[in-house]
Amino acid sequence: MTESSIYTAEQFLEARLEMPEAGRWTELNQGEMISLDPPDVEHGTIVLNLSKVLSLYLHQVDEGYACFDLGLLVKQNPDTVLFPPACIFKSGDRFEETDKAISERKPTAIVEIASTNQRRQLMSDHVSDYVNWGVDLIWVIDPPTQEVLEYLPGSGSQVIDVNGKITGGIVLPEFSMPVKDLFAEPVWW
Repeated sequence: MTESSIYTAEQFLEARLEMPEAGRWTELNQGEMISLDPPDVEHGTIVLNLSKVLSLYLHQVDEGYACFDLGLLVKQNPDTVLFPPACIFKSGDRFEETDKAISERKPTAIVEIASTNQRRQLMSDHVSDYVNWGVDLIWVIDPPTQEVLEYLPGSGSQVIDVNGKITGGIVLPEFSMPVKDLFAEPVWW
């Protein structure tokens, strides 16, 4: 296939394997492959900090699980496959999606990080795709402003600054995390 070809999700998975780093920073948008700029260290810090809090929360409520960098088939014909840094599933068998490269199952919540200019430019389309797919809760973390856009379809959106907290509302009851903790440098040894 040439680069201007329209790919299905299956063809995209095959083509990704031949790319540098197995196409790790590549998405499929309406059948076209898009190579993303690799995320920076701050992106990784945010994922690490969020994953620790999510893990504790999901263990406490004993319901659901999180997946990281799982491909989500959000649209078909032509296919769109997005790889959010984190998504939370509250239904189905525990860890059912964990070993998959791409899932057609809709998660309950999705976390995106606008960590590069390119990712920031794509974020509006990503959020629109998630909303149209029917995702219940979307958090878009913005490192430069240290803010989080929280989107609850049907209820609208709000921007939470570094002094606020993200909460799961009715989607993830009792979940809470100070926004500043997302950006905290990890304590190593």
